[in-house]
Amino acid sequence: MSFRKRTVQKPIRGTRTSPHTAQVITSSGNPSLDEILGGGLPIGSICLIEEDRFMTHAKVLAKYFLAEGVLSKQEIFLGSLDDLPAEMLCRLPKPLTDEEVEMEQRQEQLQQQPADKNGLRIAFRYNDLPLVNSEQTTAKIGHHFNLMEHMDSMMFYYRQTTVWDDSHKEKDIVVEEDDNISNEEQPLPNAAVGEELNPPAVEADGDITASNNIINNNNNNNNTTDSSTANNSISTTTITPSTTEQAQPIQPESHLFYNSRYERLLNKLQPLLQYERFVPGINRQKNLCRVCITSLGSPLWYDDNFATDLLKFLTVLRASVRSCTAVCFITMPMHLIAKYDTSLVPKIRQLVDYAIELESFAGSDRETHPAFKEYSGLLHLHKMSALNTLAVHMPETTDLAFKLRRKKFVIEKMHLPPELQETSETSAAADIINASPTCGSSVSNSNSNVSMDF
Repeated sequence: MSFRKRTVQKPIRGTRTSPHTAQVITSSGNPSLDEILGGGLPIGSICLIEEDRFMTHAKVLAKYFLAEGVLSKQEIFLGSLDDLPAEMLCRLPKPLTDEEVEMEQRQEQLQQQPADKNGLRIAFRYNDLPLVNSEQTTAKIGHHFNLMEHMDSMMFYYRQTTVWDDSHKEKDIVVEEDDNISNEEQPLPNAAVGEELNPPAVEADGDITASNNIINNNNNNNNTTDSSTANNSISTTTITPSTTEQAQPIQPESHLFYNSRYERLLNKLQPLLQYERFVPGINRQKNLCRVCITSLGSPLWYDDNFATDLLKFLTVLRASVRSCTAVCFITMPMHLIAKYDTSLVPKIRQLVDYAIELESFAGSDRETHPAFKEYSGLLHLHKMSALNTLAVHMPETTDLAFKLRRKKFVIEKMHLPPELQETSETSAAADIINASPTCGSSVSNSNSNVSMDF
């Protein structure tokens, strides 16, 4: 019987196995969002955050996502047309130390003590049990951040970050003074005066001989030029369009998108995801790539074929993220896309794994309503996919709301404040008392809706 040494693969930095679905997950950067997702985002998934009308809260979650990648020593790709990626990276929240996290947790417990001062429990022996399931605390991932302070810029020096803001500039077209040279002619690279130009290898033999004859004729014509042209300090070697076609046939570029911005974004992202450290199955140190695209589908992306290009891009992006160790985080102004085309909303949600909508109370009647005074908005879960597993993790309740405090972004269960419940109960009791007739009073009361006959 032969024994074989067991090779255990090292886990990727900043990841762990989910106790619920046995998936390899990573933190989204926000602890309350991780709890809703079942511990974090699975590797190879796409999380869509539908922006609110003022586009403030979704950007906060995107900063959490990026800051978590910096602390976990993971690679970051950030692309945006509405924001400056370099500026956004400089404004990431500052991480908290373990001592600061413990201090915040103690303060929250002290604030919650008056509500639980009676200590009503099932039995006294349950007082020492933790409030959270112990399975979730076996392997800790994720960090806590302070939104009031920015991250130190020195933390980016040892991190590999790639940004894209479509700063693509077309090459300048140089027009020669000679009228015989057309605009389609281009100088060959690395060609010096007096050097022989070797044509590229072509499969057909007849093309090679034809191209050699043309080049020899060009060399003979260059030897009989004027002395004034030879004395110029700057000289260019050009080839006629017929020579270019025969020496190096031009292949038509395959344009998948009508809007070239999608293609430029994929050309920047896909070579990064094809590195060996992101390819699964290779026995070497792996890493995770965090892809963040903010305000995708904003008016800056609009054109005549906006719907077709957007759905194509999300399809190609999902295939690219699935085939490597990467996690994608996208924010989209879905309320603007719904005004453009209402049928696009369910199609976009079908192409992502998690679809979360942020409904802000700012500028609405709910902002001043006493029932919502503690919250900044509501959180709606539109889609949660089962990625590489049979069952998807679902939170205890879907009635969720979020608070944007000074230092952190918190997602909680939606509940009415106790004061509002007491006032509603007292008002209902007062209505019943006013409606019921008293002893000795006339039954035909104009204010009472109930008529009683004796």
